[in-house]
Amino acid sequence: MASRVVLGPSAGVRVALRGPGAGGGRAPAMTLALLVVFALGGGPAKPGTIRWEHRLEDALKKAKSSGKPVMIDFWAEWCGWCHRLDQTTYVDPEVSKLITSDFVAVKIDTEAGKRSAEIATKYGVQSLPTIAFISPTGRLIDRVSGFQGPGPFPGTLETVKAKAAKVIGWEAALDKDSQDAAALFQLGMHMFEQESYEESRDLLRRAAEVDMRRPVADRKQARMLIGIIDRYDAKYQRAEAVLKEGLALEPATEFDPKMLYVLGRVYAAWNKTAEARVTLNRVLSEYPASSVAQKARETLVALGH
Repeated sequence: MASRVVLGPSAGVRVALRGPGAGGGRAPAMTLALLVVFALGGGPAKPGTIRWEHRLEDALKKAKSSGKPVMIDFWAEWCGWCHRLDQTTYVDPEVSKLITSDFVAVKIDTEAGKRSAEIATKYGVQSLPTIAFISPTGRLIDRVSGFQGPGPFPGTLETVKAKAAKVIGWEAALDKDSQDAAALFQLGMHMFEQESYEESRDLLRRAAEVDMRRPVADRKQARMLIGIIDRYDAKYQRAEAVLKEGLALEPATEFDPKMLYVLGRVYAAWNKTAEARVTLNRVLSEYPASSVAQKARETLVALGH
């Protein structure tokens, strides 16, 4: 597998993963690797006392038996900042203790073959180093791109640990009851924040089917997010339907002006200019002090209002 590399600042090295080309392309990458590692100081070091798995399947098996989240360190031989993580961050006693006690750690070499590339793509790896944290079922919990030193990294691990407890708890609730509206809603929100939009929409749609007893604000927010995802997927009719469903829920909440604004944008993208103007003008007349009022004005101007 070859890679297109762009040297960046200390945040990391940009890499565009792709399959092997006709010419292989590995020698230039390795030449660059030596230069990068040399410039950053030293070669690869053996990471502290952390016990690393090297196959995601093995890590997930251990995670399921222990109930711990998985920490995936995506790296490549040419990535100098990846080696710096090994040399400084992972050998730090506090860091290695936290990882060993609270996570199942696995290293994935992004150039190790098709399977590694598929895993990197699945978890949104766009630069190296990237550290992804996933649940025992493989659901993304959080992702950190770029190098972090031993100073800030323990705080990152503690934050992820707390987030992981919530995600794993919601998953456990769904194991007991696949129609648990609260767990579906919370997981759907979480996946939206992680930019896993397809999974978010699926979870929120399932929540919308069984959320009659949920707070109205949550029910409206779920439908608004579904509408946003449908709008960007050009599924305008579906977006219109779910947004109107949300607007019909009583009583009104802080999400009503936002849903109206999103609906107006749906109509604009759908080339239904008249409907877009009517809907956006409703934002201005009914919710003039809302956070989306100015955006509604700007959209109306763009529509030639």
